[in-house]
Amino acid sequence: MVAQPLTDLFARGGPVMFFIAGGSVLAWFLALRTWWRTRCHLIAMERSAVGSESPGWSEQFAAAAQATRLEHNLWILGALAAILPLLGLLGTVLGMLASFDVIQIHGTGQPRLLARGIGQALMTTQAGLWTAVPVLFFHHILRDRVRLLRSEIDILAHAARNGAAPRGD
Repeated sequence: MVAQPLTDLFARGGPVMFFIAGGSVLAWFLALRTWWRTRCHLIAMERSAVGSESPGWSEQFAAAAQATRLEHNLWILGALAAILPLLGLLGTVLGMLASFDVIQIHGTGQPRLLARGIGQALMTTQAGLWTAVPVLFFHHILRDRVRLLRSEIDILAHAARNGAAPRGD
Protein backbone atom coordinates (compact mmCIF):
# COMPACT_ATOMS: atom_id res chain seq x y z
CA MET A 1 0.00 0.00 0.00
CA VAL A 2 1.39 3.38 -0.98
CA ALA A 3 1.31 6.07 1.68
CA GLN A 4 -1.08 8.85 0.79
CA PRO A 5 -0.73 12.47 1.77
CA LEU A 6 -2.94 13.55 4.61
CA THR A 7 -4.80 15.96 2.33
CA ASP A 8 -5.88 13.03 0.13
CA LEU A 9 -7.24 11.17 3.14
CA PHE A 10 -9.24 14.22 4.20
CA ALA A 11 -10.51 14.78 0.66
CA ARG A 12 -11.64 11.16 0.38
CA GLY A 13 -13.19 11.08 3.83
CA GLY A 14 -15.24 14.24 3.45
CA PRO A 15 -16.01 16.98 5.95
CA VAL A 16 -16.54 14.61 8.88
CA MET A 17 -12.81 13.85 8.81
CA PHE A 18 -12.09 17.36 10.10
CA PHE A 19 -14.28 16.74 13.16
CA ILE A 20 -12.62 13.37 13.74
CA ALA A 21 -9.17 14.96 13.47
CA GLY A 22 -10.13 17.81 15.80
CA GLY A 23 -11.59 15.41 18.36
CA SER A 24 -8.49 13.24 18.14
CA VAL A 25 -6.11 16.17 18.65
CA LEU A 26 -8.14 17.39 21.63
CA ALA A 27 -8.26 13.89 23.11
CA TRP A 28 -4.50 13.38 22.81
CA PHE A 29 -3.83 16.83 24.25
CA LEU A 30 -6.01 16.04 27.28
CA ALA A 31 -4.54 12.54 27.65
CA LEU A 32 -0.93 13.71 27.62
CA ARG A 33 -1.65 16.69 29.87
CA THR A 34 -3.54 14.52 32.35
CA TRP A 35 -0.80 11.89 32.32
CA TRP A 36 1.88 14.52 32.96
CA ARG A 37 -0.06 16.22 35.76
CA THR A 38 -0.86 12.96 37.54
CA ARG A 39 2.79 11.98 37.26
CA CYS A 40 3.93 15.28 38.78
CA HIS A 41 1.38 15.11 41.59
CA LEU A 42 2.13 11.48 42.42
CA ILE A 43 5.84 12.31 42.64
CA ALA A 44 5.04 15.27 44.90
CA MET A 45 2.83 13.06 47.09
CA GLU A 46 5.59 10.47 47.31
CA ARG A 47 8.12 13.11 48.36
CA SER A 48 5.81 14.50 51.02
CA ALA A 49 5.11 10.98 52.31
CA VAL A 50 8.83 10.24 52.61
CA GLY A 51 9.58 13.57 54.31
CA SER A 52 8.88 14.11 57.97
CA GLU A 53 6.43 16.92 57.39
CA SER A 54 2.98 16.25 56.13
CA PRO A 55 1.50 18.86 53.83
CA GLY A 56 -0.59 21.65 55.27
CA TRP A 57 -4.26 22.15 54.63
CA SER A 58 -3.62 24.58 51.79
CA GLU A 59 -1.42 22.04 49.96
CA GLN A 60 -4.01 19.32 50.51
CA PHE A 61 -6.77 21.59 49.26
CA ALA A 62 -4.75 22.48 46.15
CA ALA A 63 -4.02 18.79 45.49
CA ALA A 64 -7.70 17.88 45.90
CA ALA A 65 -8.72 20.70 43.54
CA GLN A 66 -6.17 19.48 40.99
CA ALA A 67 -7.50 15.92 41.28
CA THR A 68 -11.01 17.24 40.62
CA ARG A 69 -9.77 19.04 37.48
CA LEU A 70 -8.06 15.84 36.35
CA GLU A 71 -11.29 13.91 36.87
CA HIS A 72 -13.06 16.50 34.71
CA ASN A 73 -10.42 15.97 32.00
CA LEU A 74 -11.12 12.25 32.23
CA TRP A 75 -14.81 12.88 31.73
CA ILE A 76 -14.06 14.85 28.55
CA LEU A 77 -11.60 12.18 27.39
CA GLY A 78 -14.21 9.45 27.90
CA ALA A 79 -16.80 11.48 26.03
CA LEU A 80 -14.39 11.94 23.12
CA ALA A 81 -13.66 8.20 23.09
CA ALA A 82 -17.40 7.62 22.71
CA ILE A 83 -17.99 10.40 20.16
CA LEU A 84 -15.15 9.58 17.75
CA PRO A 85 -16.61 6.28 16.48
CA LEU A 86 -20.02 7.95 16.22
CA LEU A 87 -18.47 10.60 14.00
CA GLY A 88 -17.07 7.77 11.88
CA LEU A 89 -20.56 6.32 11.68
CA LEU A 90 -21.92 9.71 10.63
CA GLY A 91 -19.36 9.79 7.83
CA THR A 92 -20.44 6.30 6.83
CA VAL A 93 -24.05 7.38 6.56
CA LEU A 94 -23.13 10.50 4.58
CA GLY A 95 -20.96 8.44 2.21
CA MET A 96 -23.70 5.92 1.62
CA LEU A 97 -26.22 8.70 1.01
CA ALA A 98 -23.84 10.15 -1.58
CA SER A 99 -23.68 6.71 -3.23
CA PHE A 100 -27.47 6.46 -3.31
CA ASP A 101 -27.67 9.91 -4.88
CA VAL A 102 -25.31 8.70 -7.63
CA ILE A 103 -27.48 5.62 -8.17
CA GLN A 104 -30.58 7.79 -8.37
CA ILE A 105 -29.05 10.13 -10.95
CA HIS A 106 -26.75 7.86 -13.01
CA GLY A 107 -27.94 4.34 -12.21
CA THR A 108 -25.61 1.49 -11.29
CA GLY A 109 -23.80 1.38 -14.62
CA GLN A 110 -20.94 3.69 -13.49
CA PRO A 111 -19.09 2.06 -10.57
CA ARG A 112 -16.44 4.81 -10.48
CA LEU A 113 -19.07 7.29 -9.39
CA LEU A 114 -20.32 4.90 -6.70
CA ALA A 115 -16.81 4.25 -5.43
CA ARG A 116 -16.37 7.78 -4.13
CA GLY A 117 -19.31 7.58 -1.71
CA ILE A 118 -18.38 4.06 -0.60
CA GLY A 119 -14.76 5.15 -0.11
CA GLN A 120 -15.92 8.08 2.02
CA ALA A 121 -18.05 5.73 4.10
CA LEU A 122 -15.19 3.33 4.74
CA MET A 123 -12.57 6.04 5.31
CA THR A 124 -14.55 7.80 8.03
CA THR A 125 -15.44 4.53 9.75
CA GLN A 126 -11.78 3.57 9.81
CA ALA A 127 -10.68 7.00 11.03
CA GLY A 128 -13.28 7.04 13.82
CA LEU A 129 -12.19 3.63 15.09
CA TRP A 130 -8.44 4.24 14.70
CA THR A 131 -8.72 7.39 16.78
CA ALA A 132 -11.17 6.13 19.41
CA VAL A 133 -9.54 2.84 20.39
CA PRO A 134 -6.23 4.27 21.68
CA VAL A 135 -8.06 7.16 23.36
CA LEU A 136 -10.29 4.69 25.19
CA PHE A 137 -7.24 2.66 26.21
CA PHE A 138 -5.48 5.72 27.63
CA HIS A 139 -8.69 6.85 29.31
CA HIS A 140 -8.71 3.66 31.38
CA ILE A 141 -5.03 3.97 32.27
CA LEU A 142 -5.44 7.60 33.29
CA ARG A 143 -8.59 6.87 35.27
CA ASP A 144 -6.60 4.44 37.41
CA ARG A 145 -3.79 7.00 37.86
CA VAL A 146 -6.26 9.68 38.98
CA ARG A 147 -7.85 7.21 41.40
CA LEU A 148 -4.40 6.49 42.82
CA LEU A 149 -3.76 10.21 43.19
CA ARG A 150 -7.12 10.68 44.92
CA SER A 151 -6.27 7.82 47.31
CA GLU A 152 -2.89 9.37 48.13
CA ILE A 153 -4.58 12.70 48.86
CA ASP A 154 -7.07 10.96 51.16
CA ILE A 155 -4.27 9.14 53.00
CA LEU A 156 -2.31 12.35 53.54
CA ALA A 157 -5.43 14.20 54.67
CA HIS A 158 -6.22 11.43 57.14
CA ALA A 159 -2.65 11.51 58.45
CA ALA A 160 -2.77 15.29 58.83
CA ARG A 161 -6.08 15.13 60.71
CA ASN A 162 -4.72 12.54 63.11
CA GLY A 163 -1.45 14.40 63.61
CA ALA A 164 0.73 11.58 62.31
CA ALA A 165 3.13 11.73 59.42
CA PRO A 166 2.47 9.00 56.86
CA ARG A 167 5.06 6.32 56.48
CA GLY A 168 7.12 6.20 53.30
CA ASP A 169 7.15 2.45 52.57
